[in-house]
Amino acid sequence: MTQPEYKAWERQVRAVGGCENPVYLRGRTVTRDAVSGEVLALFSSASMPWGRLMVPCGNRRSARCEPCSRVYAADAFHRIRAGMVGGKGVSAQVVGHPMVWLTLTAPSFGPVHTTRADGFGNALPCRPRRGGPQCEHDVSMSCAARHGFDDPVLGTPLCADCFDYAGAVLWNAHAGRLWHRFTDDLRRVTLPGISGLTKKEFAASVRVSFAKVAEYQRRGLVHFHGVVRLDGPDGPGTMPPGWATAAMLDSGIRSSAQRVKVVSADGVVGEQELGWGAQVDVQPVFASESNDGLAAARVAGYIAKYATKGAEIVGVVDRPVTCRKCEGTGAGGACPRCEGSGLGVVIAELPVPAHARTLIATAWRLGGLAEYAGLRLRPWAHQCGFGGNFSTASRLYSITRGAQKAERVAWQKERAAKDSEDAAMMLPPNAITDREWEFAGSGWSGVEADVAAGIREQNAFNREMAAEARTEQAWYGTDGGEA
Repeated sequence: MTQPEYKAWERQVRAVGGCENPVYLRGRTVTRDAVSGEVLALFSSASMPWGRLMVPCGNRRSARCEPCSRVYAADAFHRIRAGMVGGKGVSAQVVGHPMVWLTLTAPSFGPVHTTRADGFGNALPCRPRRGGPQCEHDVSMSCAARHGFDDPVLGTPLCADCFDYAGAVLWNAHAGRLWHRFTDDLRRVTLPGISGLTKKEFAASVRVSFAKVAEYQRRGLVHFHGVVRLDGPDGPGTMPPGWATAAMLDSGIRSSAQRVKVVSADGVVGEQELGWGAQVDVQPVFASESNDGLAAARVAGYIAKYATKGAEIVGVVDRPVTCRKCEGTGAGGACPRCEGSGLGVVIAELPVPAHARTLIATAWRLGGLAEYAGLRLRPWAHQCGFGGNFSTASRLYSITRGAQKAERVAWQKERAAKDSEDAAMMLPPNAITDREWEFAGSGWSGVEADVAAGIREQNAFNREMAAEARTEQAWYGTDGGEA
């Protein structure tokens, strides 16, 4: 803190929100007049503390970086909400379009410990079975415990030998492809069939838009939550026909979810036909709370929360287990201690729960087989084989992430221009900008990490105080009187 650059460095730390793993860049950005070649503006890392520019890591996962995940979650919230109530370039009339919130789950690969409750919220026994039946491995298939939500046994199989770990990993690896096939079947086959139109006639009358997010269950399998909306033929700015209803969507989603399948390669575990689980939930979405549906803001909040999560609920490691030196092969004696995992220990000795360790080991083993090479199971072993995107949306559902980033950059430039007295901020339209930047490291030292943690705590406290102020304002009104 006695360093001359400390104050400028602290301003950078605050600017990135106390990012837990910032990235450092060296280089410069030069803006010139296209005709004369005159330098109009110059920004160089040489003027920054210790000659480097600090930028946030941008990691979406809250387990890796809480400040950056908050930005990602906020973007996801507004992107999803705009697709339901309008805004961000989406027509406000979209709020009257039929739309539903759906949940698609994975099938069962063996009984696992779970939580159950009655209609009053009282916990019920996990898997009560009369007579205490046992599996072929002499393990009881009954569990009378009432598990709490923080019970580490949740999601683990009653019998690890009965649980189909290979099937679970392969299902995760094909989950993204299964979602694509489901959406394709819904808009090209099921909905046209329900409406009595041909595929071409339906496409000329209705456009189907999607937004989805993946979430891990305790057992290590992903399931998908999503919004499905019906528009007119030109997208959210046009109303769909009167016969296109939420009830039609409900029926079509259940039909497609039951029908679509993906076939895995014929490998050591045999060819497997993979489909959705029996649990399919569909609820209509409205602009505000309704007795028979969900509010748009609540749905957007769900997706924003899920979008920042990874497989940490399963207990797996939070980074890839493929060594960069040997590319996961463990060959050439480069990794004598980790056999290619890059973790310093073999996968069988990972300090994680047994269920998570077996999922990782299964993905690693299958990933080494030629028939599964296209699935890239080893790079995604830390995610139990799932390598798809956690949050995606169809092209006309709402604003894109790229457009959101462009808006943020434009706003920051506008604010910088207002705050600056430098005439170079007002650049002519024929200006040319050259950028020359290179990677210069990442992360914090021990003391730097403490300062960044303090800034994160301050930001969290400020958010808490702001939330309390908004609540008080809602109750008492802006003039201090009771609302």
